[in-house]
Parts: sequence; C-alpha cells; structure tokens
Amino acid sequence: MIIRKLLTAAVLVTGIAAFAGPAFAGPIVGTIDISGGSAGITTSNGVTTITFSNPANIFSVSGSFNELMTCTGCITLGSPLSSNTTLPFDLFSGSSNGDSVGLSVSTASFTKLNYGGYQVSGTGTVSLSGYADTMGEYSMTIPSSGGNASVDIYSSVPEPGTLALFGAGLLGFAFFVGRRRRSTKPLV
Repeated sequence: MIIRKLLTAAVLVTGIAAFAGPAFAGPIVGTIDISGGSAGITTSNGVTTITFSNPANIFSVSGSFNELMTCTGCITLGSPLSSNTTLPFDLFSGSSNGDSVGLSVSTASFTKLNYGGYQVSGTGTVSLSGYADTMGEYSMTIPSSGGNASVDIYSSVPEPGTLALFGAGLLGFAFFVGRRRRSTKPLV
C-alpha cells in the first residue's frame, strides 16, 4: 500500500511539474541563435584567442527562449575567450523583452575549420529569467578573423509526453506489484 501511494505521489508531482511551466521554475528547453560581435582570432604558442567587439544580436529563438524575441545590440559576448581560458567563463549575457539570458561555459573545445575560422563547442549553464538554470550544449562558429560570431545553444529535458509515458509505466508497475501481492496471500 505504501509503495502504491509513493508511486501515485511521484506521478502527480511529475505531471504537475511538466505542465506548470515557469511558475515552478522549470528547466529551459529550446534553442537560441546569437549573431554579431565581430571576432578577431589570433594563435600564439599553441593558444587560440578570440576577441569579440560587442554588441551582438539575438537572431532566432525557440522553446523557452521565445519570451526573449529577436533583438539588435542586446547581447554582450565575454571577451577574450581562449583555449586556455579558466572555466567556467561567461560567454554571453544580455536582455530582451524584459527578460535576461546568459551562458556560463563549463567546457570548451576549439576546432580549426578548413576555411580559416574556428568552431568552439561544449557544455555550459544557461540562465533565463523565470526558469531554473539548465545545463545545455553550445556551438559557436567564427568564420574567419573579423567575421561575426554565431552561437547556437541547445538545452533539453524530457517532453511532457515522455513524462506522461513514464508515469503510465510507473502506474502499470504499481498495479502489477499490488496484484501480485494480493495473489500470493494465503487464503484463511
């Protein structure tokens, strides 16, 4: 009986959190594209350094980031970023439509592109007004020295449909366990 009550409570809490949204400071889900912030790239003694001239723009958004909307000159990129920068590093911060957004980078991998630019990718913590800070993946492309940086962030958590399916599985398991216990009780 206790297991059934615990499983029922877990399913209810999961369902409420999945559908409640920002009121419960849920995780950030979606993508944001940032462009601009002309970048200079230098390499010296095996260390690649990217220096940004600000400001940058929010180019497109989806999911939780929709509240930001697109904007011009609303983002400040952290500068300089290098292959030996001490992490975590605040890659960008800004605000649009009354909401603030930021990315603190916890890993950074520099890859030289064939046409002379660089791609920096890794993981970090995304912050957005009204939401719980969320781990996400980012990819930043700088086409060449003097080119505009393009930052893409992807953060995701299980969708409500996935959570509902998980909850249904828990209910089925609880039903199976309860039925099995009743069938193994000796008749008096």
